[in-house]
Amino acid sequence: MAKKTLDELRQEIDAIDDRIQDLILERWNVVRHVAEAKGVGSKARRKNRKAGETSDPSLPIRPSREAQMLRRLAARHTSPFPFAALARMWGEMIAAFTMLQADYSIACFANAEEHGLWDLARDQFGSQVPMNPFPTKREVLAQVFEGKNNVAVLPKPTEQDEDAWWTSLAAADSPKVIMRIPFAGSGTVRGRAADGLAVAYLEPEPTGSDRSLVIIETAEQMSRAALSAILQRAKLSPLSMVSIEQDGWHHLIEIGDFLKSDDARLEMVEVRDAVKRVVIVGAYADILGSDATRRTPQEGDTP
Repeated sequence: MAKKTLDELRQEIDAIDDRIQDLILERWNVVRHVAEAKGVGSKARRKNRKAGETSDPSLPIRPSREAQMLRRLAARHTSPFPFAALARMWGEMIAAFTMLQADYSIACFANAEEHGLWDLARDQFGSQVPMNPFPTKREVLAQVFEGKNNVAVLPKPTEQDEDAWWTSLAAADSPKVIMRIPFAGSGTVRGRAADGLAVAYLEPEPTGSDRSLVIIETAEQMSRAALSAILQRAKLSPLSMVSIEQDGWHHLIEIGDFLKSDDARLEMVEVRDAVKRVVIVGAYADILGSDATRRTPQEGDTP
């Protein structure tokens, strides 16, 4: 068989590009019908969230569906082509489709010293979604509370934080943490790389491999060992913990499971004279590990 010329190879690439474009447009036709079936297919039918509602009916993103989709693609990925790059392409496509269903915007923590979270949020939500920077974490969160932006992107809390923005999520009629970013790896970010959390008026949905965030309020300071023992007796697995003294003590705890408000295990956590209140403040899919987002080339791969 004669070796193909450079022009012939380029023609093959052009033909593949045409097929990719056709498939993307075909995918949009299916997505449009799905959106219409859910009653969110027209921007003209957009509704604002009413006081007391836990979900924003105008917000078209579905983090659980996106996580399941990327996990499925990662499981079938057998190429040295970086999966993180493929996931970013998918992210751009999904973001464009959701913007066609309903307009929404992102508020992100970014100031003169902190730029990394902005880069992560842009990778996650795509280049077409409007993003607005705010210099303090409280201002970012207020954007969602006040309905000025649909999603707030904030740094994942640590013990070193001076501003414990997450305590506001324990109040009634509060948004929830719906996503941890980056989910499928990240590109180059400016400055210090740190994980982020996305907050919105959207009920988290299980994906089969999830984590939940709960705030436990105690009257007195409790050690991590004591709190972990209480959680483990309730058959809950604490993965990380951040504590702050604020009208008593608030402990933000990451649990290795998806929790619903009627989960019987939560009742076992409310120990008299020790724990005052337990509030679920969000849940999100387990992020893809490096083994899924970065593949070592195997023998026989084409370089």
